[in-house]
Amino acid sequence: MASVRGPILAKSVSLFSVIPHLTDATASRLSANLQGILWMLMAGSAFAAANVTVRLATHDLHPFVVVFFRSAIAVLLMAHVFLGPRFYWAPSPVMRLHLLRGILQATALLCLYAAIAISPLATVIAISFITPLVSGAGAIALMGEPSRWNRWLAIFLGFAGVLIVIRPGLIAVSLGVFLVLGYAVQQAASNLAGKVLARSEPALVIVAWMTLLSTPLALVPALFVWSWPDLVTLGYLAVNALLSTFAHFATVRAYRVVDITIADPMMFFRMIAAAFFGYWFFNEVPDIWTWVGSAVIAAAGTLLSRDRS
Repeated sequence: MASVRGPILAKSVSLFSVIPHLTDATASRLSANLQGILWMLMAGSAFAAANVTVRLATHDLHPFVVVFFRSAIAVLLMAHVFLGPRFYWAPSPVMRLHLLRGILQATALLCLYAAIAISPLATVIAISFITPLVSGAGAIALMGEPSRWNRWLAIFLGFAGVLIVIRPGLIAVSLGVFLVLGYAVQQAASNLAGKVLARSEPALVIVAWMTLLSTPLALVPALFVWSWPDLVTLGYLAVNALLSTFAHFATVRAYRVVDITIADPMMFFRMIAAAFFGYWFFNEVPDIWTWVGSAVIAAAGTLLSRDRS
């Protein structure tokens, strides 16, 4: 294991230490559209790189333990929110919804990290693209959002893309595929719960409660497969937390400076980044069906994002 992890760690340092950064001076010279596109490209790269650190960490730790440490580090990163004036510790009328979101987030990450440990990174990214489509279907069915033919067309097109990737009946559907699908459904449900909470709760409070509640929930399954990380693996976990935080920050910045109809199509870059990282670190090469299916899913997500009225 040591002989393998040496070169991998060297590659990790060379890639993770060079994350593009837009200074205010640089941003002022760029058009809003270009700024938004660049932020989304950086978000896609960071998300894909975060998945690499998960795979590297699961070389020595069970995925459930990785989820717990990832969540615990996220709690530390959000300490300023817990100690801030806008966070409340007293029970509120929506605490049950916060708890539901914490449960969904914990179980979603358990599924995702277990899938990353056993499946090609590009396949995981491709199938996870359906998350906003599941959210869209849930919003129509459960939250009374408008039900129009173009929305349903986008949703069904996205699921057709998933079928292209997994090709049930033609090849054996792996456990990893089911885990990613489970992640997508639970993450979509978490997103819908977050949308309800956003009607009365500040965004930082919503994220903070989700992080705080999901961490002890993630500890329960981790205890059954517990082992302590060494310093190298702990470094992977810390980098994962930083990359994930940066990715969410970059996505928010993109949405601030450009319309979602321009930003969302750039999510397909996650697939390109995942393919690159998968080949660089693990010699994984996506097949043509993974590319075609992910392109169909990305197109469906773009079509759905353009219908905002």
